[in-house]
Amino acid sequence: MTHIFIINPYCGRSSRANELREKLSTIEGLNYYVFNTRYKGHEKELISKIKHFFEGEKLRFYCCGGSGTMRNMLSGFDDLSKAEVAFYPCGMTNDFLKTFEGGEEPFGDIHALINGDVIKVDYFDTNIGPSLNTISFGLDSQTVVLTDEYRDLTIFGEGMPYSAAIVHAMLLCKAQSYDVEIDGEKLSCASSESIFGNGNYLGGNLYFTDSNNHSDGKGGYMSAPGLNLKGELKMMMSLMKKDMYHIRQVCKCGEFSTLKIRRTDGLPFILNFDGEAMRDVQSLDARIVHKGLSFVVPKGIRGAVNE
Repeated sequence: MTHIFIINPYCGRSSRANELREKLSTIEGLNYYVFNTRYKGHEKELISKIKHFFEGEKLRFYCCGGSGTMRNMLSGFDDLSKAEVAFYPCGMTNDFLKTFEGGEEPFGDIHALINGDVIKVDYFDTNIGPSLNTISFGLDSQTVVLTDEYRDLTIFGEGMPYSAAIVHAMLLCKAQSYDVEIDGEKLSCASSESIFGNGNYLGGNLYFTDSNNHSDGKGGYMSAPGLNLKGELKMMMSLMKKDMYHIRQVCKCGEFSTLKIRRTDGLPFILNFDGEAMRDVQSLDARIVHKGLSFVVPKGIRGAVNE
């Protein structure tokens, strides 16, 4: 097997990504190659070229970045049922890994990951590309867009751009009317924040559903109505505290397998795909592909926290 490591050198914890090359050089007998991304979305182009160059060989691809890097990697495969991927967490958010017992920490052991086991997990198949963890719109998608505008604040800490963007988004975000269809049933509403997940974490520390089994063919969702600033702050605190009682009192919550989203007025909107902003989306049609992806977990790690 050939091990392909795709490193995002601009991710939140770039020091970990930089240290990876040194760690790999100490592993005897490992047949591997390391590639750095050079710009946003470069992962898709890299994977296409690598697959062509190594045609006929068994490949395992390692995402060495965050949630957005993984999403961009998945978009590079024509057929995800034939892909084998691993996640070495280097980003600000590595939310999908929080669905596993022990969280993301075990995945940071590169030796255990290389010698790990392959399991089957669910993912989102959509009309605008694949997603592994979450699809959301509203306050959260505005935050992702604004984070880039505050990028210079990293001099005060890696998390500062995101924190500033959240505050800004709360002041700007207004509820929009969406036509949402979940498993064939309409959930039309004016929403200030809606999250649909294969996992249960968003943005690093926002816990939005107890449904976190990533191999049962189901996802969990929450949809918040139009809230004032005080209501938005309370909702954010509830998401951070895992206060599902309050979330269920305020929001519509449930499980789903298929999903359709459009703005009622027909205008384009912004979606957050695993930390990547997808702009000018006219409509989203998505389904969870049950156990459609071969995913590597470190030795000894099995399934989701609640399995």
